Amino acid sequence: MDAQNIPSSLNWFDKLVKQFNLEKFDISTNRLIEIGIYLGIGFVTGFLLKRCFGYVFIALLTLVGLFILHQFDIITITMNTAKLQELFSIKQAVTVDTNLLVVYWEWIKLNIAIVLSFSIGLIIGLRVG
Repeated sequence: MDAQNIPSSLNWFDKLVKQFNLEKFDISTNRLIEIGIYLGIGFVTGFLLKRCFGYVFIALLTLVGLFILHQFDIITITMNTAKLQELFSIKQAVTVDTNLLVVYWEWIKLNIAIVLSFSIGLIIGLRVG
């Protein structure tokens, strides 16, 4: 499509959608911002992972230690997963299968844009860092 055929009364997002013929993907401005945010989070995560690997390794060991202490009922850790999902606007995968890999795969299919944007940001952050 030619840039001259696009009406000037449209905002930048609508111009982009019309110019690249993105109507078939049904992407809203909020969804595009969400994808950009997760791309940025992935980039920062990859960058910090490469730059601060020692600190990340210590933090992972600490989390594993807390998980082991929780499994032996020495400490109690409680997380409100509904609030975390609401905070990050992540949809819950509803499955009746008890196989954990199937549940993860359904979640990835449900949130494919978030997973892809975070993964691309992580790879770019690892390369730059």
